[in-house]
Amino acid sequence: MSARFPFAKRSIAVVQIAGAMFVFALLAAAPPARGTMLLVPLGPRGQAEITMLALAHGASLVQRGPLPSSVIVYGERARIAWPLARDGVLTFAGGWAGCRTDRSVPIS
Repeated sequence: MSARFPFAKRSIAVVQIAGAMFVFALLAAAPPARGTMLLVPLGPRGQAEITMLALAHGASLVQRGPLPSSVIVYGERARIAWPLARDGVLTFAGGWAGCRTDRSVPIS
């Protein structure tokens, strides 16, 4: 049967490798329990509105984000990620996006 479908085994291996790479990418982008996080709006929200939402949930502003309307904050994932997700804001780990991760004290 493998003689009739020589590419079947290769395509299964490619799908498995692609799936593993996708999982590792998701894990690398997952926000830390506490630290710098990149907040990215899914809709037409402005940077000021996202900043106000983050500050209302206990985050400290670090700097503007690399993407339009994005911001980088310092805070706790439990207080920031899920409440902002309900408002259409994605939360990612800050380190991979060029965020400052060497600070032990957040910028106020």
